[in-house]
Amino acid sequence: MSREILPETILTGPRRYFQQLDEKPLRDDLTFYFAIVAVASVLFMVLLLLTGGAAEIDGTHRIWFIAAGTLITLVQGLITGAVALLAVSLVEHFFLLFVDVHREFEKTMKSVVYALAPLILFSWAVLLEVPFAGLLLLAWFCLSTYFGVWIFHEKSKDRAVFVALATGVVLAYYLHRAMGI
Repeated sequence: MSREILPETILTGPRRYFQQLDEKPLRDDLTFYFAIVAVASVLFMVLLLLTGGAAEIDGTHRIWFIAAGTLITLVQGLITGAVALLAVSLVEHFFLLFVDVHREFEKTMKSVVYALAPLILFSWAVLLEVPFAGLLLLAWFCLSTYFGVWIFHEKSKDRAVFVALATGVVLAYYLHRAMGI
């Protein structure tokens, strides 16, 4: 039996929200994550079409071009999302080893799912060069990682801060080197 998570819990008490998320199986978390990745992938395709970055093709070929492009973007997004989830989970688990965590990797992955979901969903703001969007998304990632480590791994607040900041620094370095964010 699954308990319903109330939306107001997110804003009023992140600790209670993450405690409710801890009770859910990882399969539900991964379904949520890949749904976010799929939505973001399609949004990026639509963003490309709206900004005029798509090739100019007329007639019925345009429909097939858009359909094929959307499918390719979706598959590419799902693969990239899976690689990103695994990579960030490994980095976070590496830093958790410094604070003596003997929990399973599943808890780390659960923490990363909820830390990466807003980052992926709102990354369009960085591409549109919204001021401070990258910094806000990185801060949100660190805050979500903090709550994930604190609740899911049952670590003290100072250890959760260390893991969240260390993982955030690695992610910021990678995003800066790879994409210039």
